[in-house]
Amino acid sequence: MVETKINYNEIMKEVLKEQDGTKRLLLHACCGPCSTYPLSILVDYFQVDILYLNQNIYPYEEWKKRLDTLISFVNDFNIKTNHNVKVFVEHYDHSIFLNKCELYKNEQEGGKRCELCHKLRLHLAYEYASKHNYDFFTTVMTVSSHKPSSFLNELGKELNKEFKNTEYLLSDFKKENGQLKGIQIAKEYSLYRQNYCGCEFALRNDDK
Repeated sequence: MVETKINYNEIMKEVLKEQDGTKRLLLHACCGPCSTYPLSILVDYFQVDILYLNQNIYPYEEWKKRLDTLISFVNDFNIKTNHNVKVFVEHYDHSIFLNKCELYKNEQEGGKRCELCHKLRLHLAYEYASKHNYDFFTTVMTVSSHKPSSFLNELGKELNKEFKNTEYLLSDFKKENGQLKGIQIAKEYSLYRQNYCGCEFALRNDDK
């Protein structure tokens, strides 16, 4: 029996058709460049705010550089498009990531460590969205070809059972050349584009 592949992008588009721009959505962002394309879509359907919550990023200087890039992009985006997207920041505490993922420090990117990292960040960000009564929550991470969209979406569906007041918006932002479009937007805004995921173990393994 052949398993039917879920088209999360088409599911998202059906949800977007039902929106009139009044509901609030919290968008978890890992950096400025990955936020470009998802944000450009979602602002037409929701009142969007962005949450920068990334305890995995190392060192602190890299975390700060990505945050500054994100804030710069959103400020310029708001001016250019006449929107009022706000960026909220969860304080940096790298020990939270280490406590969850250090056991798998020698794994290559894409393994168990990455799964735990995704679970950690999505859970904390979803919790924030629920606590602040957002109608919807999603993440920009599905825009990247290096991130498992199916895993992230199924994780979001599971977390929705815990945070029932906030609906998880299924997505696959890499579809319809989303990643390429995001890169083009990042170039238009002259954004800093990092060359590693942010994890210190991925960085160190790449240096071996």
